[in-house]
Parts: sequence; C-alpha cells; structure tokens
Amino acid sequence: SFFPHDRTMTPFILGKNLHIRRIDELTAEEVAVWDQLLLTDDLRRAFMSYRYARVVSETGGDVVVLVLYDVHTPCGFLPLQRIAGLRGRVGIFEPVGDVMTDYFGIVAANRLVIDSANLLAATCGRVNAVLFSHLDETQARFGLVGEEERPGLRTWLCKSFGTSLDNHASDYWVNLRKSDKKLVYDTERREKKLINEIGPVTFEWTSQNPARDMTWLIESKQAQYTRTGKAQASLFDSQKVALLNRLLQSQEDNCQGVLSTLRCGEETIAVHFGLRCHDMLHVWFPVYNPKYSSYSPGRIL
Repeated sequence: SFFPHDRTMTPFILGKNLHIRRIDELTAEEVAVWDQLLLTDDLRRAFMSYRYARVVSETGGDVVVLVLYDVHTPCGFLPLQRIAGLRGRVGIFEPVGDVMTDYFGIVAANRLVIDSANLLAATCGRVNAVLFSHLDETQARFGLVGEEERPGLRTWLCKSFGTSLDNHASDYWVNLRKSDKKLVYDTERREKKLINEIGPVTFEWTSQNPARDMTWLIESKQAQYTRTGKAQASLFDSQKVALLNRLLQSQEDNCQGVLSTLRCGEETIAVHFGLRCHDMLHVWFPVYNPKYSSYSPGRIL
C-alpha cells in the first residue's frame, strides 16, 4: 500500500492538474513526454513504458493512466489496470499486466513528490485503492514507498554505471572470473562438454524464427509448470500468452521484445524471452530442454 512522504507534496485537483485517461485517449504530447521521462537512468523499465501499457490494453487489460500536470505541461504518469470483477467495479486497481509485471511505479519528473492518499482522494472515487507489489526503491523520491523490502538482482555489463558499453562483455567476464572463478569455470566446462557430446552450439540474440521459438518457449514453460505443480501459472492463461506474442512484435526502443535461442544443430535446448528498454534488458521468461539439464543450458544461454 501507499504511505505518505515527509517532503512537500504536490496537491492535485481532478480536471486541472490531474486527468484520468484511458490509455488510448492520451494526447501525442503526453505520450512523447512519457517516453522522454522514461529515459531517466533509474526509470528505464519496459514494464513502465507507454508501449507496454498499450499492448496490455490491446490484449484485454482495462488500463487507465493518472496523468499529472505542472501548469500546462504533463509531468507524471501512473498507469493502472482495473481489477476484474466486483473489486474493479468499486474502483480497485492493480499494476498494468497484473502478475506479468515485474516493475510498478510512476514515471515522472524528479521534482514531483506526491502524497498518494491525497492523489487517490483527488480522483473523486474513480480510483479508490491500488493493490501492488514490485515497487522499485527509486520510487521513494516521488513519495511512493512499500511495506516490505525484498532484494532484486541486476548485472552491470560495463565497468561502472554510466560508462560506455564498448567491450562490456569482456569487462564483465574479467570481473566475474575474479568474483566467482568456480562459476565461470564450471559454465565453460559444461559448454565444452555439450559441444563435444551433442554438437556445435548456435546462439541467436534475436530468433530468426520467432513464431516457432515462442511456441516452443510457451509449451516448454507450461510443461515445467506442470512438472513442478504450478497449475495456476500465468502462461496457462490465453490472454497472458497473447500478451507475450504481441510484445514479441514490439520493436520500440523503450519496450522491445527480445527472443533469444540456444541450439545444438537443429535442436533447441534453451530459449529466453525478455523486454529491452534502451540499454537495459529485463530477464523474464527463460526455459531449457530438461533432456539436456546436466549441461546447464539455461546458464550457457
């Protein structure tokens, strides 16, 4: 849930500096400002992009956006999805994409600080509550904080944040050998074993046959869920499968679907589908062929 913040808050008045729009009702200026604000280094999350919210809407999500203004200029965007059923009818919302979404929060100018309780009150009963998880810690500067902290993982591929990505892969592996020599050695050993025993390995950053490989990923993921007793997992839902397929077609810089594959000969042994937002790739749906589990194909990919 939202908590107040101890800095000076921006008061909002519906129809003046607060507008509630369906995602397809945003003006061209509002979309452009949203895209620009997303470029802030610690906001580069495909899940918080206009494109992601639009695709969720196009695949069945009831998406609205709280658009915040500074006089005549849009300065903040909080995309929300109405919860299905009775709770939604009484104004209860959730992150766009529901359980599929790994980041939630407001995309806004750094100067914006809100009291979320007052913001919801300003909607005059149209948005009465927001149930969420995955609120990134950087959201605290806008006045949004959560109840419980959990760690997340991020891999920097360059020497330090903000430096050029030139030669980033070699820098990454040099540093990883220093910090976890055993992991690097074991991964390289398994890759050599895979090549020697099964055949040459081919990696595609972007699949050359995306429809086929996405089908393989979804079917393999469903089989994994079945083996592990997760009968209610998200990819058994046709609407969520449709979302992945639509995102696969998205090639915008702030929300690009990236489907990567690892093969031995003609046989697919691992696939990953993630979302890229400029220079940040979000690891989302990895899966491997259990027939080759002894080689750790997911790690090799």
